[in-house]
Amino acid sequence: MSESEIEILRARVRELEDLREIHEVWFRFHRLTTGGFNGKQAGKMEALECLTDDATIEVQGLHQPGKGPRGREQVTEYWAYWFGDAGPLPYVFQTSVSEQIEVDGDTAVQVSNMLMIALLRGQPPILTLSERINHLVRTPKGWRISRTTLDGGFIVDLEKIRGPLNELPEQEQRTLWTHPEGADDPSRAAFNL
Repeated sequence: MSESEIEILRARVRELEDLREIHEVWFRFHRLTTGGFNGKQAGKMEALECLTDDATIEVQGLHQPGKGPRGREQVTEYWAYWFGDAGPLPYVFQTSVSEQIEVDGDTAVQVSNMLMIALLRGQPPILTLSERINHLVRTPKGWRISRTTLDGGFIVDLEKIRGPLNELPEQEQRTLWTHPEGADDPSRAAFNL
């Protein structure tokens, strides 16, 4: 095998390893966000390990473009509001399908269709299908998400959720993270539209 053929193989192996690792980071994020059954809480803080320290999250309707929580402190505050058995969003099951990943050196863009079944306290359960776009960067710890957007799609109202659901404590009083330049409207989040 010639040196050029070996280099082509090395580049192809690296590309395949990058695609696999990006897929695994996104799978881990979904897995750690999913919960509300069998004693597993939705929205574990460990999901934030899939993000860079300066990452931003933007949910259509909830955040104005470019004004979602940014950086570890804001993202953690945002995340802490929504999730856990005592939060307003205790039941979540989400996954992505039809993923496409474009790698360009040490950056990548991943587009997928996200399916989510969720139950916000005081509302009927819903099934959503939305587009999710992740911008990723290669870090010393591997690929991490630097920006993730959730763009609205379709919402289907469900009658009820059954299964080994967690028994919920009373909802804690929490403060929603809002952008310093103006209040966000949680009733306009993509999963409420």
